[in-house]
Amino acid sequence: MSQLSQYLLESDINFYRDYAITLIKHNPASFDLDEFESILHANESVPKDRTIGQAFHDFENDKKSQYELNPRFGRYVWDISDQWYQKWNVVFSVEHMWNWLEHGVTRSSAQQLITTDHVFDTTHIQPWLNRIIVRYNVHPDHQNLLQDICRYIGDWHQTNRTLTLKGTFRLNTLPLFPPNWFKNKSRQNSNNFEGLAPSYLVNFVPPYALHHSQIPERWNQVFLKGITVDPDHKFNLDPILIASAIPILGLTVHYDEASGYSKLMLVMTKAKFGNLEDHIEKDTPIDYYKPCQLALSLTKDIKDLHWNYIHGNIHPRNILLNNADYVGELVDITFMHRNNDQQPNTDMKWAGRWPYVAPEVVSTGLSTSADMYALGIVLWQLISRVTFPSDALVDPCVYRIEPIPDVLKEWEDIYVDCLHSDPTKRPNAYTVHRRLTHLCHTLRTKRVPLGETTLGYIKERRNEVDQFLFNYRKSTPQLQSDDDDAASTCSTTSSNTMTPTLCQVGNHVLTASVTRPSHQRLKSYPNLLQSFPPCL
Repeated sequence: MSQLSQYLLESDINFYRDYAITLIKHNPASFDLDEFESILHANESVPKDRTIGQAFHDFENDKKSQYELNPRFGRYVWDISDQWYQKWNVVFSVEHMWNWLEHGVTRSSAQQLITTDHVFDTTHIQPWLNRIIVRYNVHPDHQNLLQDICRYIGDWHQTNRTLTLKGTFRLNTLPLFPPNWFKNKSRQNSNNFEGLAPSYLVNFVPPYALHHSQIPERWNQVFLKGITVDPDHKFNLDPILIASAIPILGLTVHYDEASGYSKLMLVMTKAKFGNLEDHIEKDTPIDYYKPCQLALSLTKDIKDLHWNYIHGNIHPRNILLNNADYVGELVDITFMHRNNDQQPNTDMKWAGRWPYVAPEVVSTGLSTSADMYALGIVLWQLISRVTFPSDALVDPCVYRIEPIPDVLKEWEDIYVDCLHSDPTKRPNAYTVHRRLTHLCHTLRTKRVPLGETTLGYIKERRNEVDQFLFNYRKSTPQLQSDDDDAASTCSTTSSNTMTPTLCQVGNHVLTASVTRPSHQRLKSYPNLLQSFPPCL
């Protein structure tokens, strides 16, 4: 099979022959490739009854099957256990499914197809796709999405394959993991979230899993991010997003009892320090340095993304703290699209959590300047420590975004600029990143503590929000009525026990969950900004 080697890394070919093929044949049902066989021949000298533990022990000493631990292939994998999982990712990657053929297809005919016409497209793996779709009863909309992803990956990998084989470019794998490899699912968004697909925290237990003490942290407990698909909305998943911009380990499907179908999900790393929203709720900074570091890391992600993309859903729950509690990573690709795409007004239902939605979005659509507005809200939250609930009403009187007393002026100036009502007057991500870089440098050499007035404000706002939520969840609120054109209703009822203040827009009561088609008819969103300059 020397011809095939010009399209695969030599170490990957060795891993296929010496480990994957034999182990999969020995336990086909667990590996979920029981109707397929590899185009490569297994190494006949490998014991057929070798266990996973024995195979990993051999792999630890097998330099020819390992990636070179230097920058030649763009890989810095010093943990051999982590590399073991990465190697299996190659075997099960969508792009590498062309190496696994249905029983009855001869290797010679497949070899000729690959070596004479090696342009990867869904035709090469259609039998595998058909089996996945039928076996798991994949929802029709998600069938189309899965095939689009396969095509994107194929085009991306074929374009860059030559550079990869020269060791100057790295291709990230994107496997489709069988759903039975995920155990102990714990749903993270317990409510309906106005149509948002559910997400789960789960244990990853593939058949090649190592002994518990050897499992790298990112492969132990993982996060399944539900993908919400609207048949009227083109899900523009560019391969660069799944290859570099967003940290995705792979794909899987999850059976949805309500619809009777399985739906596609992203497999992502569990954030070691949680998400930014949880961090804001649990922690209060003592000075401005850590919030500035967080803001700088987030702004860098937005700056890099804005070269080609609009994120469309920036909020603290989509900012993961993977490596430290002061370094945020922006995730989620639900609303992401290229910034030169024309977005018609019919797609305005595809906007993020409404407290973070810029005023112009309902009429002009998502944009990089709308992303900057959302960033401005997050920067305000990093000091105010106010978060918006997804399971309760977001009342503008309680969840008002207002000037923070005695806040550091340089910090306030940045988020006030981001919140400008005129999107053309908001700074771009590069400018904000430059300003935060300068501020971080200053704060590193001279720490500025949060003043007593500011700390008192944070405590007061938290008490106010906690009291509101307590009363809201204790009783069933009585909704206010208003006409369909109203922007918002804000009212309170005086009594010995405070009655929750309600926010209703037309016939819609708004929470901070993701905006869905039910909000599309709104001419505007409630404005949470209060007491700022007129431009806001």
